[in-house]
Amino acid sequence: MKSKRRWISMLLTLAMLFSMCSVLSVTAATPDSLDIARIADVADDVAAALENTIKQGSKDVDGIYFGVTFPALNFGDCAMTYYEYLLMAANAIVAINEGKADTTSIPFKALKEGNQPVVNGKGNSLNKAQYVELAERVAKYGNTMGSLPTSFNRPTDGTNVYEGRMTIYSIAHLFAEVLASYHSTKTLPATMSFLPVHFGDVDVEAVPSAPEDWFKAVFEASQFVKEKMANNVLPGAIPVGPITVTPAQYLYLAMCVTVALDKGQTSGELTVPVAAEPENPQGDATGECYRYDYVDMANRTITWIDNHKQAPNYSTSSDLGPVHYYDLVHGFARIVAWYDDNGELPNYNTFHGWGGTVEETVPSTTAPTETTTKPTTAPTEQQPTSSLPPMTDDWYTNVVIAATYIVNYVATEEDLPTTITVGTTNLRPAQYLYLAGQVIHGLNNGQTSGSLSVPSYAEPENPMGTLTAGNLSKADYLDMATRTNNFMVNNGQAANYCSTSLGQMHHHGVVYLMATVLDYYAKNGKLPDSVAVKPWYEYLGVTSGDASFGNDYSAYKQYMVPTSNCQSNNATIIAVARTGMNYGGGATSTYSAMYNLMNYLNDNLAYDYYYDTQQGALQTWNYRSGNCCDCAHLMNACARALGVPGRYVHGYCRFSSGLTTGHVWAEVLCGSEWYTADLVSDYNYLGYKTSSTLELYNRYITLPF
Repeated sequence: MKSKRRWISMLLTLAMLFSMCSVLSVTAATPDSLDIARIADVADDVAAALENTIKQGSKDVDGIYFGVTFPALNFGDCAMTYYEYLLMAANAIVAINEGKADTTSIPFKALKEGNQPVVNGKGNSLNKAQYVELAERVAKYGNTMGSLPTSFNRPTDGTNVYEGRMTIYSIAHLFAEVLASYHSTKTLPATMSFLPVHFGDVDVEAVPSAPEDWFKAVFEASQFVKEKMANNVLPGAIPVGPITVTPAQYLYLAMCVTVALDKGQTSGELTVPVAAEPENPQGDATGECYRYDYVDMANRTITWIDNHKQAPNYSTSSDLGPVHYYDLVHGFARIVAWYDDNGELPNYNTFHGWGGTVEETVPSTTAPTETTTKPTTAPTEQQPTSSLPPMTDDWYTNVVIAATYIVNYVATEEDLPTTITVGTTNLRPAQYLYLAGQVIHGLNNGQTSGSLSVPSYAEPENPMGTLTAGNLSKADYLDMATRTNNFMVNNGQAANYCSTSLGQMHHHGVVYLMATVLDYYAKNGKLPDSVAVKPWYEYLGVTSGDASFGNDYSAYKQYMVPTSNCQSNNATIIAVARTGMNYGGGATSTYSAMYNLMNYLNDNLAYDYYYDTQQGALQTWNYRSGNCCDCAHLMNACARALGVPGRYVHGYCRFSSGLTTGHVWAEVLCGSEWYTADLVSDYNYLGYKTSSTLELYNRYITLPF
């Protein structure tokens, strides 16, 4: 199936090229080269032609054009495709930035165009450092590969990042505008705007138009919600003009409008946020909430949703206490509807509590392409202290007792417990870690008892570590306790890792370390002078994965752990891996599972040129493209998600184009043999890559660059 698709693609491409050549031959010929002055001289006309073509397309909710088909370009006696002009423009910008004269000749290169549909990222302006860096990558890719992909990774100047990918439609317009400015001023502009354009067809229903008047649309949505919730029903899908949003997204928009109205602003653009529904809606506050209070609550909740990509379980009124999430939706619907009816915000809103029903939430029509990782808890402020009493009257004793339980659990179960009981209160590891840090510092200062409050800190989104075995001193672990607790206070969740003199310690390893310290105290009546530590994976047993097929990989645990860029524990990566292992037929062995997986990923990815890791496995899948490092991250993350060891290989390679360069690829363990799994070429398959390795530099558990 894979090869059939590729042959069809090649035939279509050839047919398009032959058709294009027949059209171009009537009007003008492709040049052998053009100097910089000539490329810049026609840039204004090219930019105008591209802009005219782009604006004949449709717009999505973010103002990004789609449904655009670019014609060949003709200027004077020259003709070429827009992406061939794009490569010449990129080479010209690079040359200008290097100080080359306008008489410098830029060779013309006939190119092939990619055909992978790409959603263009938001934003329509780059500074000079960003677009020059982008030009360098476009030039290197096109000059080396003889083709251009349909998009490039976001450019950076080391400080600013353009959100999302840029399609070659947008890059062509950008470079034409840059050179048009250069033609007038003889200097590259400090910043340049461009038109953002998706590549390929976009479903109009999936990407609806934005409301012409956002405030009016939210007013109407608020009347709809108010009416539904008057009957004790929270709607699962809420129309806001031509788009549909979830209750969490509506709450965000209603709060934004409330804050704006409080400042006298009655119109403006709004953005539908990434906002998951809360996991455990709660709160029982009732009563009158005055304007200063509900505006303050709106500001705090907006910030929470922006930071956590999820609506809170409740938000606290300074006068009333915690207001239930559903009551927030109802309350702000009434507040905005009141303004719509009366032309002013109400002096107060009465919260009634919540005892109604909830319709099933319908996905919004503005869902992002990226996967949102939800925090495990999402209160607007710290959750109330648990009302459950500890086992004894002394919290210190209960935390120490729990430490011994953790140490014994890890020894027998080869993993960290997901729930830790302190007295009669069940805690997550992050919550226990915070309490353990407080107790350790208290013990170090001579305090052996005291009261503690249960915090609401969430688990980290992507625990990872690169620790080497060794010993940590008392000063070391005391410092770690301080830093981990400060991080939780400042961020509302535990850190993915804690830096040590031995490397980065995995979050679970930090919890286990603090438990080990307190277990020593329980047995010896004092804190240890030092603690022996090792990488967290060495404590773990190996769970048989979907693709292990009975293979014992316990000796390769280090190649099966998630890291910050190899997110094998991410739900999206797991789903991709499970789909891929049966791609083209059910897997019957680890080898066939990895063979299918590699084909699946290859058929869904495009290669992109840039240096080192920039995306990690999850973003590489979301963007459907990446360089060799990020493709290796994705392959290894999927393999590890299926219970198969995956490692990184770094070497110096010669490619079929003749290019010699540093290269990174994955290797996966099938049975007792490691197989190459290089995703940068469609012609590669499990155990084979088209490039030849001239020198092997190293193999890694975690890619260090």
